[in-house]
Amino acid sequence: MIVRKNKVVPPVTPRIVTADPKRRLLRYGLLSCAFLCTAWFSYEYGRTRAAAGAEEPPTRASELQERFAALQQDRDALAQQLADLQQVLEQDQRSLEVQRARRQALQHAQTAQPEVAAAEPEPETAAPQPAAADPALTVGNVRIDGTQSGNLFRLSFSVAHDGDGSDRVTGTIWIAVNGTSGGRPTCLPLKTLSPERRAFVAMGFNEQQEVTQELVLPEDFLPGNVLIEAKPYGNAYTGAAESFDWITDG
Repeated sequence: MIVRKNKVVPPVTPRIVTADPKRRLLRYGLLSCAFLCTAWFSYEYGRTRAAAGAEEPPTRASELQERFAALQQDRDALAQQLADLQQVLEQDQRSLEVQRARRQALQHAQTAQPEVAAAEPEPETAAPQPAAADPALTVGNVRIDGTQSGNLFRLSFSVAHDGDGSDRVTGTIWIAVNGTSGGRPTCLPLKTLSPERRAFVAMGFNEQQEVTQELVLPEDFLPGNVLIEAKPYGNAYTGAAESFDWITDG
């Protein structure tokens, strides 16, 4: 019988390493500093974002309100111009209907006249008369009134013609104010001065049209005269363009 010997390994006792107290305090100090720095940066970042978030919405809202107000003003100006053009178009249609009715009446009268007998002697031919000038438009009764607002004025005038009172005149009336701004000559059109941003005034009358228009002058603008131009449609009437000194009443 063979007896196998087992080798006995003595137990290994673990080595206990004791940390240096100074190194341990240094490590704890560094960890504490890192924690405090992280907390401070987190606080500052949150406070900055909160302040930025509190300031951005009102600023953005103010910009949107200003943009919306500008778009509304442009929309109102376009609507006013469209209304003026529609009024002019309606006036033109009525004028065409009147002219068409007159032409038909004249043709009917010519066809209803009896033919002149061949034996009847022809009348003597009269000497040709010079062609009469087209009736012209006139601008008058110009008045400029001041208001309680220092730069708001009320312009009033009348447009008439020296032709047949039954004829209807249609067209446009253009207004501009000449003056100086910053010592330089400046001409401001009605679209710049009108509170409604209208480019012109619709013209349509049989004998006379009274016009009243408000004008808002810039703060640094010194007016010298106002230019009023009446432009009729067609060739039946001659237009008018008059300049009047800027003299206010009241």
